[in-house]
Amino acid sequence: MVKTTPGWQPMWRPLGALLLAAVLAGCAAGPTSGPRKMKTEDFKWLAGQWRGSAYVQAEPVVAIEGVIYENGSFFIAPRGTPGAQQPGQMKVVNEEVVYDAPTSEGKMIFQEAPSEWIWTWQGKTKIGDKNVTHELRKSK
Repeated sequence: MVKTTPGWQPMWRPLGALLLAAVLAGCAAGPTSGPRKMKTEDFKWLAGQWRGSAYVQAEPVVAIEGVIYENGSFFIAPRGTPGAQQPGQMKVVNEEVVYDAPTSEGKMIFQEAPSEWIWTWQGKTKIGDKNVTHELRKSK
């Protein structure tokens, strides 16, 4: 039997549970395809509401929702604050999506998972040159 220092044993259970949750989350609903080769008309089937997280370098993660329109325009906003919408425009260049928004610009990738679409941003902020890597999902 291994003897542990009093006070350490209760900490191992939550850490183990956290590790298990992280492993299971990593296995759930990952993309089943590489980045989709895009055409302008693809915005029609991507149109609708998306939910996910905003990741901007050196800033807290923010839960967001977004909407894509059939013409490639979009907006994102922190969940629960529809008045804080940030608009943007996507366009297809050489089968890839590039975007321009008031605070950032870069590429967007669309991938397919078994029951949903995954919308990933890879860009830079226009001020401060911080990495932007948002990820949103939409059910099929």
